[in-house]
Amino acid sequence: MIARALVAAVCAWLVPGLGHVILGRGAKALYLGGLVLVVFGLGVLLGEGASVSQERFPLHWYGQIGAGLPAILADALLGNRPTGHTIDRLELGVVFSTVAGIMNLVVMVDAYETVRRVEPAPKTGKVTS
Repeated sequence: MIARALVAAVCAWLVPGLGHVILGRGAKALYLGGLVLVVFGLGVLLGEGASVSQERFPLHWYGQIGAGLPAILADALLGNRPTGHTIDRLELGVVFSTVAGIMNLVVMVDAYETVRRVEPAPKTGKVTS
């Protein structure tokens, strides 16, 4: 039970919604994963690709990394390239991408708890009071 819950949580981190797909909850995966990815995508779009950068925004990166693979790819592919101009909505992009990462942490917990609610704990034969 715990191993399956951890696999669901790690998959939910890696790709938002994947944990729920593995659990057979496709509609929930589409809704929650889609929501996280849309908010993250808006953050990248508003920041013109510069809003997700471990180097430029080290404190925000702790929230952004919650989005998993999309954040890692955005940082690797877009985060460190020179912009050459002022980006008008960069701060808004940073906020959106950070909030998306934090939202995905909630999705991960939901995937973990879904397994715990559905699968009963194994009986050990011990009596607890």
